This record gives sequence, C-alpha cells and structure tokens, in this order.
Amino acid sequence: MGPPGSNPRCERAELVQLLGRTLGSTVAAEVVDREGKKLGLKEKDANLPLEAAYQVLDSLAALPGVIGTAASIARTELRVAAVRRSLEQRSRR
Repeated sequence: MGPPGSNPRCERAELVQLLGRTLGSTVAAEVVDREGKKLGLKEKDANLPLEAAYQVLDSLAALPGVIGTAASIARTELRVAAVRRSLEQRSRR
C-alpha cells in the first residue's frame, strides 16, 4: 500500500505465498501467471495494483475444486492484510 492518493499495490510473491499454503508454491506460481496473462497483466510482474490482484484471485475462485477454494480464502486473507496495512499507515500519521 502506498501513500495517500496512490494506488495500493500487491507483490506477486504475496499472491503466490497465499495460494502456496494450499497448492504448493510451484502450482501457485503457475496459476497466478496463467490467470494474470488471461487478464492482460505483464507476465511475472512483481508488483501488481491491488485491484489486479483481486481480479486474479476472483478469476481463480470461479474454478471448481481446490484451486477455487484456495483462491477464495487467499482473497479474504489479502483483503484483511490490505486493511491492516491501511490502518497501520493511518495510525502513524
């Protein structure tokens, strides 16, 4: 997350880590790259707009099975982390 007025960002590694807890890091990296490419994101982009990260997870969450479930959980965890960072930044001002 950036300063006020900036677009919040998410590290690609954070997405892979969140999904990797369930899917393993190799599969998580593959599905993040695949869905990112489908959505027109630069392959292997290390820093994504937060909304793009949510789009990747939403797309994955629509899939059946373990990948969809893991993506739904990861989206919730990412949202909680983003809110927590935002609150921490506010408290420092």
